[in-house]
Amino acid sequence: MAKWIWHPGSFELYHSMLLHNRRTTSKTYPDGTRKSVYYYPMWRIDSPSLNAILEKKATISVAETLEFYSNTDTANMVVDGIAYGVGARVKIEPGEHTVCLQGFKESGFVAFYVKGDVFQTDRTYIVKGDEGKNRHAGYSDYYTDPADNPEVFKFSYKRLYPVSKKQINGGVLFDFGKEIFGKVNLSLLDGKERYVSLGESYEEALDTAYSEIGLNVNGKEHTSGSVAFRYIFVPDIENCEASVDFEYLPLENRGSFECDNEMVNKLWDVCAYTMLLNSREAFFDGIKRDRWVWSGDAYQSYFVNYYLAFDSDIVRRSVRMLRGGDPIKKHINTISDYTFLWISSVWDYYLYTGDEDFVRDIYPEILDVWEFVESRLDSDGMYKRQPDDWVFIDWSSFDSNGPISAEQMLLARAYETTKKFASLVGDSAWEKHATEQFEKIVKKTNELYWNEEKGAFVDDYKSGKENVTRHANIFALLFDYTSEERKEKIIKNVIFNDEITKITTPYFEFYELDAMCKIGSFKYMTDMLNSYWGEMLRLGATTIWEEFDPTKKGIEHYEMYGGKYEKSLCHAWGASPIYLLGKYALGVYPTENGYKKYEVKPSLMCFGKIKGTVPTPNGDIFVSLDGEKVEVLSEIDGGTLILGENKYEIKKNERLEIAL
Repeated sequence: MAKWIWHPGSFELYHSMLLHNRRTTSKTYPDGTRKSVYYYPMWRIDSPSLNAILEKKATISVAETLEFYSNTDTANMVVDGIAYGVGARVKIEPGEHTVCLQGFKESGFVAFYVKGDVFQTDRTYIVKGDEGKNRHAGYSDYYTDPADNPEVFKFSYKRLYPVSKKQINGGVLFDFGKEIFGKVNLSLLDGKERYVSLGESYEEALDTAYSEIGLNVNGKEHTSGSVAFRYIFVPDIENCEASVDFEYLPLENRGSFECDNEMVNKLWDVCAYTMLLNSREAFFDGIKRDRWVWSGDAYQSYFVNYYLAFDSDIVRRSVRMLRGGDPIKKHINTISDYTFLWISSVWDYYLYTGDEDFVRDIYPEILDVWEFVESRLDSDGMYKRQPDDWVFIDWSSFDSNGPISAEQMLLARAYETTKKFASLVGDSAWEKHATEQFEKIVKKTNELYWNEEKGAFVDDYKSGKENVTRHANIFALLFDYTSEERKEKIIKNVIFNDEITKITTPYFEFYELDAMCKIGSFKYMTDMLNSYWGEMLRLGATTIWEEFDPTKKGIEHYEMYGGKYEKSLCHAWGASPIYLLGKYALGVYPTENGYKKYEVKPSLMCFGKIKGTVPTPNGDIFVSLDGEKVEVLSEIDGGTLILGENKYEIKKNERLEIAL
């Protein structure tokens, strides 16, 4: 099937440019009025290439007719040296031919579409004049019709209405029942100019002096841009009407999970809805406040996606948006650990999807990122924060003025995945270099940061503070970067030590629970599902929050970054239970790229019975387990069911049932 194609990255850079400049916030002015205003992004936003030259050479055995389309009139299809304009139909006879697509667009980006057989547009077109990188054309699985315009992102819309409406505080409050993202439609008979307050919570919507998101309304009929909310408060009016055109990607949730714990079943559904709202041009962090693409947030969304919708296109889009354009002068999102996670995420994408084409296409860009990263390492090849770097890791108190241990773990992981990239594409020099750097960093981290007295890795070996946080120790468990003896000490002295500051973000619970499940501590996870995520649900959450501290009360839960309601109540990094339940309860995990081989190692954990489906590139895997038997039905070959010391072959479309 033909697809629209473009200079690689142009589609993503264009839509990144738009989405990162749509953020708004609300401000109160000296005269007391409150307005919604534009909020500038925190990092450089790159624009797409203004021109594109894409070429394909091939020999055909049967004549074919080429029909040429473009989203600009300043474009040509050059067939064997003869240029044809947009709309041309050109018949070519059997033999060797060269088709070159050329175009320029002053705003937006230029894209091409050719109907044909061998020469139909797809990724096999090569970028011309690309400094020997031999990159293929950019494309998206969503743009396959000549009537499509790749400059318009293909969302779906559904008209929704409030579940309740009431007069309060001199105005009208609408409740839509749960978090929503879309275009608000208001009918206001008086037509006055006013600030309409939106809220993820009841309290935020009514607190017009402090609500984070609002609408500047002037007129009887108003349709907003896309915004996030559950509640709408229209002040100074006796009656009005509201609806929303819910904006979403029509992704199919191929993954599923059910157990005998109804709270966990509800949690799975809430996590899935959280992911739907944040799955857009790319994976957003959250839909109310930032509405931006952050590498650390996206990294976790990729894993959830592999166990939910398994949409490869949105992963590729997110990776390219985060990479940005050249030259690289700062870390991704200005955060060093987010750059390291970006590199590692591409290998994880390959493991789950088997999409070698994407890895080969983006490999030169990975090396460009490494050129920047290595220019900022110390003489030992270790990472130390530079003046314009943001070291995030998590919202916690680190001893982080020097070379922090958690950063070394993530840097090592990035080198470890890059040596695999290099091996895949046949780059022996970089494979050797990445292997040496990986081994050196792991060795030095174990030598410098391990504190035998504390039985843990400290944040900074130079400061003398010997501060221990959970984060580097969790990475050491998760990535297997220390000895088995030290792992046992970490579990005792850090993980199960209440004196070590607890994790309060769903973001880092992803890593902690992944590590604990990996070592078989499933009760730790199920306890957290009930006490941490479960408590959010008991407080009325309809989507997963950015951060949760069970010691807080009332509207304290909505505070963050110094703002009364600045915390996001719909944050994608909280949806990790979908990944954790799919990988460790249903037990499904690829052991070779694209699920060529995979394992099913199910665990009841603390549930009496479980059942669910895990999607793969070429079919789904169904697993059920209770106290008496396990059952597996897979649409793909290559699987092995593991029950204790016993292994059983899983055959395609043949039900496997084993008594326990």
